Amino acid sequence: MFEIPNTVMTVQNIDELNLAIQENKKVILDFSTEWCPPCRVMKGTISNLSFELEGVAKVIKVDPEKLETVAKNYNIKGIPYFIGLVDSKETGRAHGIVPIQQLKRLIHE
Repeated sequence: MFEIPNTVMTVQNIDELNLAIQENKKVILDFSTEWCPPCRVMKGTISNLSFELEGVAKVIKVDPEKLETVAKNYNIKGIPYFIGLVDSKETGRAHGIVPIQQLKRLIHE
């Protein structure tokens, strides 16, 4: 079976996240966990998104349970939750199971 390469970056701490945001002009933050059913539904979409946006934007997975401070800073109330950033400024949000086109619009793609 053909599998699309997964270029999603998973951050382990706030320093890694801040560095990734600084190094990439366009970022989509994916707040999700492994146990969440809607997050698992979105896993393939996120993989496709990272592949399609390679060289244009970075998709970064943030586990809100491991990085609670980050989730609180971004006011995350539920998962999956997606935030677009361009030049480190928030450009859009999406929540739940959403189509890839909606995720691309978070960074004006």
